[in-house]
Amino acid sequence: MKNKILSVLAGMLMMASGLLHAAPTVLVYEWAVEPGKVGEFAAALDVLQKTDIAQDRTAQLHLEAISFNGASPATHRVVVLYPSIAEMEAWTEKFAGSEAGAAFMQAIGGIAVPVGQYMEQPVRNWGTVSNDDKVFDVVRLQVSDPTATLAGLNALMNASESNDFPGQIWLIQVLRGNAAPDGRVTHQIVVGYESLAELEAWQDYVVSTTAWQTWAGVAQNSFIVTNRFIVEWLSVYDHNYTLEDFD
Repeated sequence: MKNKILSVLAGMLMMASGLLHAAPTVLVYEWAVEPGKVGEFAAALDVLQKTDIAQDRTAQLHLEAISFNGASPATHRVVVLYPSIAEMEAWTEKFAGSEAGAAFMQAIGGIAVPVGQYMEQPVRNWGTVSNDDKVFDVVRLQVSDPTATLAGLNALMNASESNDFPGQIWLIQVLRGNAAPDGRVTHQIVVGYESLAELEAWQDYVVSTTAWQTWAGVAQNSFIVTNRFIVEWLSVYDHNYTLEDFD
């Protein structure tokens, strides 16, 4: 019981520390886009991102398609990376009530329904951070022992058997919006690859290693997987900011 209490306290402290100092922050907006209307949704988002107000910020924005999403009806995500919560807040205040925002909502009003939104911050990353990675394996977690999860991932990625890992991996903490159609989510592990073929080749190899077997034991005792899905970048907008800056 004492160990469980300490684990919960550690998780609370991790969350509190993320809000006490400026840190890279991500906003995720999930949408259910009508079949056959993705082109219209993407075009409306493109128009918005080319407006002066959308470009007047420090952020990177992705439009992502979701595959194999389980219980969630979301088909696409709009993901915005900011250098800090303060930058996010400053731009949101400018955007609220703007003509550009109203035009975007009118354009998508009949073709897309919002499913959910949440705020998150990275805890740590491994591998090579690069915009060349367009396919991401998203593992959504309800974590009971965040300290062990972080240590276990670090051991896995620093093992000699992981030297040839081709992509990037992020441990991310969900700060707000933990309730979701696929269950309560406290963290995500997000792994980026250049292609699905690269993802498949790496997973075929890594599951046979001793380092992976050790990680599997840590995972079994540290968290529950609530969902897992694939996202693919459809378009990227760098507003004075890139994924490499976010690292």
